[in-house]
Amino acid sequence: MTKFIFLFISFFYINSVYAGAEKVTLIFTGGLTEIAVKDKGGYAELASLLEIHRKKPTAVFFIFGGNSLFPSILSSFDHGTHIIDLLNSLEPDVMGASNGDFAFSEDELSLRTYEAAFPIVQSNIIETASGQNLDGVLNSVILQQGRYKLGFISLMDEGVLETYNLTRISVKDPQLIVAAEAEKLRSLGADLIIIHYRGTELNCIDFLKNGMVDLVLRNNNDSSLLTAEKAQKHAKQIFLAETAQAAVIELSWQSKLPQTLTVQWQAEKLALYPKNSAVQQQIKNYSSRLDLLLDEIIGVTRTDIDTSTVGLRTKENALGNLVTDLMKKHSGADIALLNGGAVRGDSFYPKNSQISRRDIVKMLPYRDTVVLLEVTGMQLLAVLENGFSQIENIKGRFPQISGMKVVYDSQAAAGDRVISVEINNSPLQPLKRYKLATSSYIARGGDGYQRFRHNVPLTYNQQMSKLLSDILINELRLTNSIFPKIESRMIDIVKQPAGQP
Repeated sequence: MTKFIFLFISFFYINSVYAGAEKVTLIFTGGLTEIAVKDKGGYAELASLLEIHRKKPTAVFFIFGGNSLFPSILSSFDHGTHIIDLLNSLEPDVMGASNGDFAFSEDELSLRTYEAAFPIVQSNIIETASGQNLDGVLNSVILQQGRYKLGFISLMDEGVLETYNLTRISVKDPQLIVAAEAEKLRSLGADLIIIHYRGTELNCIDFLKNGMVDLVLRNNNDSSLLTAEKAQKHAKQIFLAETAQAAVIELSWQSKLPQTLTVQWQAEKLALYPKNSAVQQQIKNYSSRLDLLLDEIIGVTRTDIDTSTVGLRTKENALGNLVTDLMKKHSGADIALLNGGAVRGDSFYPKNSQISRRDIVKMLPYRDTVVLLEVTGMQLLAVLENGFSQIENIKGRFPQISGMKVVYDSQAAAGDRVISVEINNSPLQPLKRYKLATSSYIARGGDGYQRFRHNVPLTYNQQMSKLLSDILINELRLTNSIFPKIESRMIDIVKQPAGQP
């Protein structure tokens, strides 16, 4: 009899535990800036992946990690509206705003939130004037599928403010924000709390260890950020380090016991999935509108052009030389400076390649114009130090220059890397004033170039609202060919062969 009672109790306990088991599937991706990339996959393939999992009996949540409204050729025209349109078709449960989503200013991100049929969350920012979040952006949100409720928080690094010259918002302490938002979400009945984060400054694993949150989603698909191998690992941290991938995540836990959560996941290459026909048609519609304009051949490059991230953010670059030369010529300046991050595309064009309008807009996607400033030699030295200050992190502030020769030491302490500067073959004079051509982005203090923020722009003869891309297009139209080349304008003494100065 005792044995029978024991078996009955054991059977009842096992079944009650099993009955309390909860299971959901998460699909997580981000960093999909281009709508159509050969051999990599994108939104049409992502739609097929979602369709497959949504047909299964388990509840499916689709969480989009943002960083997709910029850069791309199309976003240069519509500031990311087409990305929101495509996402509306894919029906994400939420989007965590991050990095490139802020590229077109705070107001543009607010506009995108009203176009989106899904919530857009960024938890640790505050608008200085109102003391609230940006209009349309949520601090956190409860996601619900059937009986399941997931609390969602999204964090970003303070460096985004500097990168995109965001002056109306500030970044709040993530520790305090997570504590407050997690408590609020749990009080609203969230089964699990999820943090989305894209950056390098914050160790979200601490939030997992103290039980404040239950799962961390990170999409750091950027060569200047951490790789999956370098990131601190945790069973409940999902880390996507490559573009065109989606994490398929299976979550299991006992009801009302988030601490029992177990996580199984794998990264799926989007290119392995078929294209969803409806989404692909949307993509074709967008592409066809631009093809006639963008496929026009403008000219030929007679030398190689490298627009790789590393090639533009760690050393002198041939295209950087050409663009800054054209900026100097266009404005009548003595010298020119452009941040390497202004040039994009991550492509290689071998010599004698035909260059189309599409190529140029891809190279120079920002809507930057040329600004002429009068700067002192001391100011110039300070901004060059800023430009070289984060070489090891492959940051976009790295300078591309014209009219100057700079010798620097990439392994010296940041702020003390410039060894010498020559302007038009003469040593830099600290008190002398020089006419500098730069971009409107840098003139406003972007990428840490704060020294220029109070310099009043000068007028010049050809002053118009011409974009950098327009200036390059005009040069190609006039000459039919370009010859960008390396000219030892910037010399890193660390990388000089033995016996050379």
